Amino acid sequence: MNEPKTPNLGLNKIDRSSPSTTYFDLDKYLDQNWEKVDDFAEQVQGKAEETAAQVSAIQERLDTEKRRTVTLEPRLQVINAERASAFKLEGIKGRTLVNLLGRCGGMESLSGLNAIRSNLSLDLMNKVDGSSGLKVTVNSAASPSAAGVATVSLSNFKANSFYVLIANVKNGNSIEGANIGFGGDFGGPYSTFVQTSDKFVTVWVKKKVSTQGSGIIDFAVFGNPNQYGYFDSGRLYEISESEYNALDSMNPEQVALEYPYVDSVQPVLNPYVIRYGENLLPPFYEWEISTSQGSYTLSSPYTISISNTSTTWGQYARYYVPVLIGQTYALSVTISDSGVNESCYMYACDASKQRVGNKITNRSITVPAGASYVEIVVNTVDANGAVVGLFTFANPIFNIGNEAKSFKPRKDVMHTLQTDLYADPVTGENADEVFEQGGQYYKMKKWYKVDFEGSRITSTILGNKSGFKTLYPKLEGANYGYSSMAASAAVKYDGKILTWGSHEAIADGWAIDKLNNNFAISVPNADSGWGDAYTPTVNEIKAYFMGWTMRNMSASNYNDPTNASQKTWTPIGYSPPANWNSTWAHLRTSVPVNESSPSIKDGTISSYQLVYQLAIPTVEPITSEGQLTLIEGDNQVEVGTGIVLRESMKPAQGGNGDWGINIVSSSINTPLKNKAALIMKIYRNSRTDNAWSVVTRTDGSAYGNQRAYSANASYDPSAAYSVTYLMLDTFPIAPFVGSVPDNEKALLTNLVQDIQQVNARMGLMESIKIYRDQENLWGAL
Repeated sequence: MNEPKTPNLGLNKIDRSSPSTTYFDLDKYLDQNWEKVDDFAEQVQGKAEETAAQVSAIQERLDTEKRRTVTLEPRLQVINAERASAFKLEGIKGRTLVNLLGRCGGMESLSGLNAIRSNLSLDLMNKVDGSSGLKVTVNSAASPSAAGVATVSLSNFKANSFYVLIANVKNGNSIEGANIGFGGDFGGPYSTFVQTSDKFVTVWVKKKVSTQGSGIIDFAVFGNPNQYGYFDSGRLYEISESEYNALDSMNPEQVALEYPYVDSVQPVLNPYVIRYGENLLPPFYEWEISTSQGSYTLSSPYTISISNTSTTWGQYARYYVPVLIGQTYALSVTISDSGVNESCYMYACDASKQRVGNKITNRSITVPAGASYVEIVVNTVDANGAVVGLFTFANPIFNIGNEAKSFKPRKDVMHTLQTDLYADPVTGENADEVFEQGGQYYKMKKWYKVDFEGSRITSTILGNKSGFKTLYPKLEGANYGYSSMAASAAVKYDGKILTWGSHEAIADGWAIDKLNNNFAISVPNADSGWGDAYTPTVNEIKAYFMGWTMRNMSASNYNDPTNASQKTWTPIGYSPPANWNSTWAHLRTSVPVNESSPSIKDGTISSYQLVYQLAIPTVEPITSEGQLTLIEGDNQVEVGTGIVLRESMKPAQGGNGDWGINIVSSSINTPLKNKAALIMKIYRNSRTDNAWSVVTRTDGSAYGNQRAYSANASYDPSAAYSVTYLMLDTFPIAPFVGSVPDNEKALLTNLVQDIQQVNARMGLMESIKIYRDQENLWGAL
């Protein structure tokens, strides 16, 4: 017989309907029931404690802000985020690199290089950075197995100082190879020999210099006459003793990353961080497309149809994705019509985009050593070669991980800052710093840079020396309050590093006289053209610093205008043509006081630049754009420098009707302000304009490496165009130090702060608009 029980706890109940219930069972109806009640209470208490712990954790996540510190290092990296969140930038510190080789190591010119048992030439194909590399060929005057050398002579080595010399070297056909080193009286040391002839290799060598004085740097090829090697990106840096000692534990790639090539003196300039999209592939209109024996159509940004009419060559589209060594990536693409699996494949490529491995037709790749890119190709081929027909490729995705994810368009985010950030060139101390306050970024400015423009000179004192003149000019608006003579650097118009404090003893020296508010610069007569006995006027001194050298047309020694019957001025760095006269386009017969020379305008020379530490730091606001956000999971992030945001540009129309940007030719001239390594975006009236095609050109027809063109039908002559691009010049890179939210409270705090800052900025913009509208109204009345 089933006895009655309570429905939840199962307590025993008395069956009052049964005639057999004649007595009260204490054990059954009391003890057993109390035990069940007690067991239940224990369970309730345990659940309550568990619930309280969960509530406490939730309460802490909602009440206490937690953030995780994240440092984004230079170059490419993968950052894992537990949740989608915004990166809060908390600081960037400056850095200054002073390449004591000036511009010589860039191998863009033979100026400053001396040939010893060698012939020197610029090679447009064998290079690492810029437009050319240096080819050193052992000449017939050298005995067998001798060295043909390119040398750079320097005069500013310091006593008891530490130096590192670095270059990219590639052997041509020499029997022993090529290397770099400290030559002349230094007698070494030298780097390892490079015998690799299929790519450039980074080599380095270090030296402690005991006594102050001059020295020679060698770029040497060891071999028989007519054997050769290549050099590029040569740099010589003075470093601290701790950095000097640390070099022995670094491999060449780490040395190259820590000490990149720069021209003369460069700070961290316009730093940026990019978080690439989960899909690392952009729309097909950003791919390189080759259909010389076929055609293609884009039915959508991520769908391309390629037709092929050749049985010999495939028609293709490809894209190079920056990748990390050792990281695994997966690829997916939808292929239809004539396409087969072999129509889409990958190659690992080195830094110069040369293939370093076999074709990969499966859908994942682990990046091998020596690779910097993965080349993704869609092609009108199958396993047997080219196929005539139509191939359609759609929705490509290339992502971090072993398996391809579902397709989504690429969405990059970027945070950029427009500023320069310096520090002590040797110790790295007293660095400029970026900080944020109220949504605005500021710079604690501890260093001061002067572009020594001749038009700003207000007066000067002159000292005549043998072979040079010492000038003491005042510069309008300059800050003369420096704090340390040692922590300074100055660059001549040709990139040569000037020597501090030697302005009365030798040419190419400099100093600051902050008591009298003037600079001191010693100028060689060979550069200025003034001659020992000539006393230039203030206007003629201004002209020199604007890029002009004085000449005497009527004298056989046209570089010495003493008692000249006809003084003239020509651009520094320009050689007059044979039988030059007053009709030469670059000649000026009156002193060009307010006109920069063509050699400054075309970038072959620059103005003098002086950099020094301020006695009293200042704070100034800086321009920023964007915000870095991280997606949940792995994020591919790049930290770099040298970005230019939305530079205004007026395109010009070529003879074929297309409109061009950053083109340099006889018929169209639309260079950007700086040589462009990569044109990232073109804007029309502040909105992205995808009608432009960007092409890489290294034949001199682009100012830098890339130019852009748009069909006439897509161009709006009434619109305002601007360009965001990366400069071709290289600069030191600094880490982005910040944090990401680690709980909900931090996420909510970020959201509230962002809304407040947006509202404040909108209010300011509305106030400015109202003010301008009122000005226009009163102006109309």
